[in-house]
Parts: sequence; C-alpha cells; structure tokens
Amino acid sequence: MGMRMNKTEFVMELSKRLSYSKDKCIMINEILESNFFISKKNKDRIIEELLKKLNVSHEGAIKIYEIAMTIINDEVKK
Repeated sequence: MGMRMNKTEFVMELSKRLSYSKDKCIMINEILESNFFISKKNKDRIIEELLKKLNVSHEGAIKIYEIAMTIINDEVKK
C-alpha cells in the first residue's frame, strides 16, 4: 500500500490539475474539509460553497468538485 497524500500534497495536486493558485486550492480544501463526509448528498452543498467563496461558474464548481474527487479516489485506491 502506498503512502497517503497529506493536505499539502493534495493542495499542490489540485493546483496542478486546475491551474489555480495555491491559495485558491487551500480554500477549496477548506470547503471539502468543512463538509467532512464527501458523499453524493454533500455534493450540492460543496458545489454551492465553491460558487459562493470562489466566484466561479456552476460548471467551474462542478469541474473543481470532480477533479478533487478524482484525486481523493485515486489515493484511496493506492
């Protein structure tokens, strides 16, 4: 089993995949952490928070969510 990604590594990976600043990715991580259980039920809540706090389009918020979930799921599979 591989090593688990820490918060800093997660933020850096988000930054790389989204081409967003580290600060913006820290905000994304905080939103994800504040919705502790990342589940289908919380998806809408997370997307709403991304919309409000990051001033992105609905499509942009969905893209952020999906990329973050991909990174998390890839880590779980390791």
